[in-house]
Amino acid sequence: MNIVVGSHNKAKVNAVRRIFAEAAIKSADVPSGVNAQPKSDMETMQGAINRAKACKQIEEGCYGIGLEGGIMQMDDHLFLCNWGVLVTPQDHLYMASGARIPLPDKIAQPLLDGQELGDVMKEWTNIHDIRHHQGAIGIFTDSHVSREDMFTHVVKLLAGQAQYQRNSK
Repeated sequence: MNIVVGSHNKAKVNAVRRIFAEAAIKSADVPSGVNAQPKSDMETMQGAINRAKACKQIEEGCYGIGLEGGIMQMDDHLFLCNWGVLVTPQDHLYMASGARIPLPDKIAQPLLDGQELGDVMKEWTNIHDIRHHQGAIGIFTDSHVSREDMFTHVVKLLAGQAQYQRNSK
């Protein structure tokens, strides 16, 4: 199985490696086609779809995986959100979303003002490559869940759906 992941982000690529350990995995810098900081479930999901479809075009017969992190407003709270999409060589598309936690107001306000979460977290924590490791979710869960863990769960949901579909034929 050949997989192309639509990002060079270590947390995302490692999440795919954890679930598809036997696969040949490549990463590619592909456009999400959405804002650098997606601000809704729909926009975040669309970014994952766009990345997965772009990956599939890179190598004939491969699986494309797009993983996208974003934020979404619910009532008076701003939440982390994340989406993943797997596109098979036969163009079947599987989607999944993962963990959501509310962001503290001191983090939420700069995001509402137009900054990206990764930049806000880097400034707030002084951790240069936070996007590639624990991410915001790692900070706000006191390292109980890292960004890689969060995306691993999403990739597991994608793999499970694809396997169910294969087994139910």
